[in-house]
Amino acid sequence: MKKVFLFLTIVLSNAVLFTSCVKDSAEYQQLLAQNDSLCDSLTNLRSQKDAEIDEMLKLLNEISDNFDAIASAESLITRESQNEMGVSTSAVERINKNFQLIQNALQKNREKIALLEQKAKKAGRENTELQATIERLTQQIDVQTVAVDSLQKEIRKKDNRIVELDVEVGRLNDENLEKSALIQQQADELSAAWYVFGTRKELKAQNIISGGVFNRRVLQKDFNKDYFVKIDKRQIKNIPVYSKKARLLTSHPPKSYEMATENGTKVIIIKDVDAFWSVSKYMVVQTN
Repeated sequence: MKKVFLFLTIVLSNAVLFTSCVKDSAEYQQLLAQNDSLCDSLTNLRSQKDAEIDEMLKLLNEISDNFDAIASAESLITRESQNEMGVSTSAVERINKNFQLIQNALQKNREKIALLEQKAKKAGRENTELQATIERLTQQIDVQTVAVDSLQKEIRKKDNRIVELDVEVGRLNDENLEKSALIQQQADELSAAWYVFGTRKELKAQNIISGGVFNRRVLQKDFNKDYFVKIDKRQIKNIPVYSKKARLLTSHPPKSYEMATENGTKVIIIKDVDAFWSVSKYMVVQTN
């Protein structure tokens, strides 16, 4: 029994001594250093992989945000352009601004998708799901590019139509102005009347009256029309002649007027405008 115990003691002592020698050896220390280096490399690779995944996810989120911004801008453009009453200057500015926003967002998405493809290739691993996502995003950009081009063409068509309508409205306005001016001119001509008052001598001097007392003629040819005062018969209803005595030489319905006296001088008061001027648009009054 003592021999067995002694043998085990010797074996264990040698094992401990051997282990101590191995740990103290340079080869063992080198293996430990290599193991630590491999652990560090693995940790770095995992960190790098996590960083790449985070960056890819960030790119995907940014691409998604840009698509949302594009959809929002397209909606605003469509709403602004559907105004049947025309597009105001401020609305045109907003539409152009939204188109610029869409173009910028599309360009950013193209760049981000290209960067995403580079990172996927650099990873050196086949990722079917990621590649499918990239292809889907690329197709979405193509579809939105076509949609934006179509929307721009539609806006241009509406702009051209608005310009045509503006030209047509301008032409119609000009025609209406011309017609209104013509109607006003005709109304003024129809409403025009002329009157004159003066002594017998003054009226004869202007060829407004001619002949003697018993064969007097009024408004014969070659009378001086410039001697008359032109009025708008719609506006003038009282005509003072600044004389205590006056006689109406032209023909006017008796009931259409009244010869009144105001402040010691005669005034012709027209009571029925249409009737008064129906026989003649010229009124001649001889004063004494």
